[in-house]
Amino acid sequence: MPVEADTYEQFCQRFSSDAACAHALFALRWPEGFRCPACRCSRFSLIRTRRLPLYQCASCRRQTSIISGTIMEGSRTPLPRWFQAMFLLSLPGGISALRLADVITVTYKTAWHIAHKIRFALQSAEASNLIDADFRLDAFYYGSPLYQDAQQPLLIGASLKDNEQPDHVVLHQPEPSHVDPVNRRVLASGYHAFSRKHAEPHAIPSSDRYGKLHAAVFPIAKTVCAWLNDTFNGIGAKHLQAYVDEFAFRLNKHLQSASVLLPLLRWCSITRAIQYDELTRPKPVLVVPWVYFGSKSRWKGRHMSRWGA
Repeated sequence: MPVEADTYEQFCQRFSSDAACAHALFALRWPEGFRCPACRCSRFSLIRTRRLPLYQCASCRRQTSIISGTIMEGSRTPLPRWFQAMFLLSLPGGISALRLADVITVTYKTAWHIAHKIRFALQSAEASNLIDADFRLDAFYYGSPLYQDAQQPLLIGASLKDNEQPDHVVLHQPEPSHVDPVNRRVLASGYHAFSRKHAEPHAIPSSDRYGKLHAAVFPIAKTVCAWLNDTFNGIGAKHLQAYVDEFAFRLNKHLQSASVLLPLLRWCSITRAIQYDELTRPKPVLVVPWVYFGSKSRWKGRHMSRWGA
């Protein structure tokens, strides 16, 4: 299914119907032919009485929808709009939910949920791709340098070719317990947690003792911060990890000179659907500093008074 060279208009024409999208999903889910999720039997009968096809296993009789087990499971949004959203998120700059809603003609809430379901698939992809060589591990900060107490710390790990160019990058938001709540600096436990989660046991990290970003990763840190602000007008701490994983997925495909769209489609076809209540439930994050001042205006006033001093 060569789709990498398609323009958006060509892509929309190719996948303009549920039938065309279902045919593509079949190839993405079962590249070697159908396998029943229950018994792994390859023989099936096709049931066409519903909007989307059902595949009934010839052995155990289980019926499997083309979208079951995918990020689209349970959705009433037509498949062509899902495919359009996947194409748009595969583009170098991604797309905001507000713009996505306008382009694929859905409500903002639907666009936001679709985009986060796609990001969840990309997070699954990034989690499966561990750093397997010695790597550089540095901290950087997302947010205005004028308000350092409100910045969000991030860790960037990169395996480097000849200590110069990155070939695999991981972006990680440390748990609040791994961050000093006063100066927002990442504690040693945060660096250790990164290595345990994102690197193979034999991969050894190195860092600058003075906290200086490596020259090869500094442009990446700068670009991801600008992208978050320019594309989304800023992202809060709760969903920050999902957005930086989206950025890292596209970046790593670029570093590997590989397609972004086809792997994105594949991961969306094999990743479960994350539900709305999962996305919106409370998550531990660093406490915003203005709660200690009673209001955001008082907090800003405190900073302004210090600058004027």
